[in-house]
Amino acid sequence: MHIAFVHTPIPLRNVENRGDYWRNFDTRYIASHPNVRPMRKVLWELPHWVPWLAGVLEQAGFDSMEALDFYSDCTVIDGIDEPKIHSRLVSHPADVYLFSPMTINLPQALRIAEMVKEIHPRAITVFGGVVATPLYTEVARHKSVDYVVRDRGEIALPALLEGLRDKRDLEGVRNLAFERPDGELAVSKLNPYLPVDEIPFPKVDIFPEETGQDLRYIRQNYALGCPFTCEFCTIQTIGRKPMYFSPDRVVAEVAAYRAQLGEHHHVYFGDETFTANTERTLELCNVLEREGNITYDAQTRLNCLRDVRLPGALQRSGCRWLEIGLESANAQTQHAFKQHTKLDPLEETLARLRDAGLPTCSYLIVGLPGETIDDMKRTLDWACSLIDRGLLHASYLSEFVPYPGTPMFDHPERYGMRLLHRQYDLYNEELPPVVDTEHATSEQVYDVFVEGIGMLAEAMGRTPALTFAHGQPSVDRAYGEFWQAN
Repeated sequence: MHIAFVHTPIPLRNVENRGDYWRNFDTRYIASHPNVRPMRKVLWELPHWVPWLAGVLEQAGFDSMEALDFYSDCTVIDGIDEPKIHSRLVSHPADVYLFSPMTINLPQALRIAEMVKEIHPRAITVFGGVVATPLYTEVARHKSVDYVVRDRGEIALPALLEGLRDKRDLEGVRNLAFERPDGELAVSKLNPYLPVDEIPFPKVDIFPEETGQDLRYIRQNYALGCPFTCEFCTIQTIGRKPMYFSPDRVVAEVAAYRAQLGEHHHVYFGDETFTANTERTLELCNVLEREGNITYDAQTRLNCLRDVRLPGALQRSGCRWLEIGLESANAQTQHAFKQHTKLDPLEETLARLRDAGLPTCSYLIVGLPGETIDDMKRTLDWACSLIDRGLLHASYLSEFVPYPGTPMFDHPERYGMRLLHRQYDLYNEELPPVVDTEHATSEQVYDVFVEGIGMLAEAMGRTPALTFAHGQPSVDRAYGEFWQAN
């Protein structure tokens, strides 16, 4: 049985002010990452699910696998390069094609599945992941989808493929959703999660060595799951109770990825809240500090940075960029959607991180339910002020999207919202929002977003918030040129 992992493309969209924004953002980013190299094809990161599940399948005895990277080869404005994808599918036949799209590229994944069925009618298509799990009924009934693996797949995917290979009845396989011949939808119970110390080592060579030239960083996980319940976040689809890998396992994975893809690569920890457990974080920091050759980025929450030991430990262990989910300057928004997070200690916390030599980057969201246009503009003014005063190094800005798998998608009316459509490739944090709220229309929020991109671009274009011993990078190394051209 030959298995193909499909990395689905994401359509690019033109956004006003994004060229200047990314150029100024990346100038600041590269200043703190002097070893970053220009990407050849702008893949950004490996789709972590591919080496992860390839390792699971390899341990289960499957030895014929490949990764089809359509993300960097076939992304075009507003769509996919169907002739190119068609040609590659013809030359890469497989018995099973695996898909794990996000909401934004679910339509593209379904279209590629249709092409698989047209070119290889006997091939099996399997969907899973963060959007196929909450939308399993819709996805499983699609004409070109044979099976949906719900939730995590470390147990269910090998069981499914073994059943297909051995021509066994699949009714007893858990985590599955599929349409029976009579049109009835079969949905099985979910497996308990496999303990993280039993998850096989990722198959890091599923992507060839030259793929390393396309990456900005190596994505790594320290924990699976998040204890917080932000109602706009889809992390609930893979669990709310964090399970932690041992520091030795983390270091071993990083070493393996670097050996395959390039020793120069730094790491991006994909954990939703890297510092959620202070003692475990300090333990990992101690191990990384002893290693002494790993630099990394991480993301966390404001209320998970209270411990005064963290800034120094993070910096000494190689942290060079810390992303903090601030979302909004509105206290009511923090209370409603961020588990009562208080903004009072914000400036003290940012100053402590700055003084430890840690560049910080915020996540901001405009268009959250309950916020007025004035609330959104106050958030933008607030973030620009933090940048100007040297308390914040950079900031992302996105628009609120009620993703499938969140309460806001299932029950928008409870939040004073009206869902405008379910055209999922428009569930894009940089396009006009897919909801009207009680205080703002989609068009009004988008106007604030475009204005905000310009404001942040100007703020980040002023004097850098931090200085570095190796000096500032040259402008021609900034990745913003790519975004400006597209």
